[in-house]
Parts: sequence; C-alpha cells; structure tokens
Amino acid sequence: MRVFKGVVYHKRDYFTRTDVVVKKQQGIAKPGDWKLYIDRCTTGQRLASKFIRHLQTNHNFYQYKVRFVKPIEAIIDEWSSVTAIVARFLKFKLGKDEALLIEERLHGKFVTFVTNCGSGNNRDIAVLSAFAHFTYHESGGELVFCNLQGVEDQDVFTLTNPAIHSKDGTYGDTDLGSEGIDVFFQHHVCTALCINLSRPDDDSTGPISNQEPPPPYEELFPDGPPPVP
Repeated sequence: MRVFKGVVYHKRDYFTRTDVVVKKQQGIAKPGDWKLYIDRCTTGQRLASKFIRHLQTNHNFYQYKVRFVKPIEAIIDEWSSVTAIVARFLKFKLGKDEALLIEERLHGKFVTFVTNCGSGNNRDIAVLSAFAHFTYHESGGELVFCNLQGVEDQDVFTLTNPAIHSKDGTYGDTDLGSEGIDVFFQHHVCTALCINLSRPDDDSTGPISNQEPPPPYEELFPDGPPPVP
C-alpha cells in the first residue's frame, strides 16, 4: 500500500479544506476492493463505542475515548498530469476507474500501541490493550482486534488500519484466524481494566495461571480516575 498526503476541498465552500491521506493499493484496485479494510474500521468503531461505555460503567473512567477513522472509497475518473508524472517517477501504475481510499489525516506522533501479538501495561497501552481484550469478550470469542495504531491527544486515541484475528479468518491477509487469537493472548498482559473479561484459555474470568496478578489501578493510573460528571 502507498500512502500520500492530500487535501479535500468542499463542494459548496471551496475555501474550506480538510487534510487527508490517500491510500493506493500496489495494483489497480477495483470498486469494492477496499471492503475488508472499511469493515475492520467500521467494526472497530462499533466496538470502541461499547468499550467506552464499559469503562464508564465498570471502571468509572470518563476521560478516555477510542475512535477509528472513517475511510471512504473513491473512484478516480481522471488523473492530473502532475500525478501521472509522479507515478512514472515512483514506478507505480494508474488505472482508469481505480478505487482509492481517503481518510482524515492524523496529526501528532504516530504510534503502534498494540501489536499483532503483544502489548505493555503502561497507562496509554493499558487502555488500548484492554480494548483489544474487550473485543474478544464482546464478540463472544469470535475475534480480537490488534495492530492498534494511530495518535493520542488528551486521552483521545484515534486509530487507523487495525488488524483482526477471527475464528473464521474472513478479515483479510492480516487475519491469522484462531491461531492469531491464541498467539495474541499468549503475549497479552491483563491489567485491572481486564477484570471480568473472558479469555480463550478457559473462557473464564479468573487470573491467568502463568501471569503475575494484574497491576493495580494506582500503578497504572497514579492520578486516579476523574470524578463522575
């Protein structure tokens, strides 16, 4: 995949612009070829909304937000001459009616918070590691989100291009199926935010036998959760 910076000008107000990134597959993508990518982000946003309610209801945490960008598939009807020159210079092909993906551009330090098979337990990673664990629990053990990457700004995590390991292996080339789920939980370290979330080892919510007890809240969040609004 190639990623380019771009801007979108609004049809009704040409002077209003939005910073975006434009993503191009290595080959010539046809309409619909981005469906799995879009499905991963859409499913992620749905589960992220449930996770935020889970944090608020079960952990009294109101300051954290998790959101996924909303990708849009765009069909190119015409390439500019400048783009054609750049394509020749970078040696990639341009196709008629090619499908590209447009997303909002993320500003700030881009970080992979949770990899495909492991995570840490500091403050930032603990929240998204718990989100990954939550996706397994909320889906009834059918899938787990990983490769959680993006930016963080004032406790709001904005994520893009996640990976999903699912039992039926239907989420693309990065979906490693049940084996991917097992590998993820072999490396995942539960924290206090994972209490009462099920796991694939025995589908229970008790401590994992080969792990130390989960770090307490005060170790992960020394300032404590904020008061309820």
